[in-house]
This record gives sequence, C-alpha cells and structure tokens, in this order.
Amino acid sequence: MGAEAEALKADIEYRRENMSGTIDAIGDRVVPGRVVARKREAAGSWMRGVRERVMGSASSTTGHVSDRVGGGVSSAAETVTQAPRQVASATGDATRGSPLLAGAIAFGAGALVAALLPETEVEHHVAEQVQPQMGAAASAAQDVGKHAMETAKSSAQEAAHDVQETATDHAHQAADEVRSQTR
Repeated sequence: MGAEAEALKADIEYRRENMSGTIDAIGDRVVPGRVVARKREAAGSWMRGVRERVMGSASSTTGHVSDRVGGGVSSAAETVTQAPRQVASATGDATRGSPLLAGAIAFGAGALVAALLPETEVEHHVAEQVQPQMGAAASAAQDVGKHAMETAKSSAQEAAHDVQETATDHAHQAADEVRSQTR
C-alpha cells in the first residue's frame, strides 16, 4: 500500500507539471498583447512573401549568382549532380521578380474600378468647365507637334545630306590612296 501511495503521488506530481505547462501556454495564447503581436507578425510574414513573389528576393538572386560562380569552380561530378537543382532554381527565378507586370496589373485593376464607378456630379461639373479649355489645348498641342515634326524632318534631311557628302568624300579619298599605293 505504501508503494501504491508513492506511485499515486508521483503520478499527481507529473500531471501537475504537465498541466502547469499547458496552463501557461493557454495563458500565453489569450494575452491580448501577445495575440496582437502574433497577428502583426503573421501579416508581416504574409506581406514579405507576397513582395518576394512579385519583386523577387535578394537572397534568391545572390544565391543564383553564387551558384553560377561556384558552378564554374566545382568539379564535373558536382555540376552534374547540381544541374537539376539549378534548373529548378533558374525557372523559379524567371517567373518571379516582375514588378513592372505587377504595376501594370495594379494600374489595370484601378482603371477597371474607375470605369465601373459612376461619374459624380462634381466630376461632371468640372468636366463641363474644363472642356472648352481642353479643346484649345489640344489644338495648340497639335500645332506644336506639326511644327516640331517639320523642324525634325528638315534637320534630319540636312544631317542625312551631310553624312552622304562626308561618306562620298571619304570614299573618294580611300580610292585615291589605294590607287596611289598600287602604282
């Protein structure tokens, strides 16, 4: 009976220790400050993941470069064994890091949302006020564009004529030099 009581006491002590760890873990999970910190860390981690998928990560780029440099130094056997891994890495790098594409998609989504929203009265009123000025500005821009095109055309024709004259002169000089050297 004494041994049985000792075994019960040891079992109770063991369960208390396990329960205190469980109770501490439960208490840690419900403390408001720690809940907020975990949520903030999860959101930050998610944003970093999105940014790395869209923009590419610096560590993947430097890893890719060091793999390429190290690949030139390593032996042929290592190169053969690492080739499938490098191909997979290069494929992943090629599909990541498209910030221009991400920007274009965001711009398109914004334009779509703007097109779907109805025009407000303020926008309509401003458009009516600005419309006569826009017509005058468009006419002025068209005139400036025509003038710039005419100026660029005449400048390009003059430059082409100068280049033609220079090339002809150099060709005649080269021909004269060749003739004088062959005599």
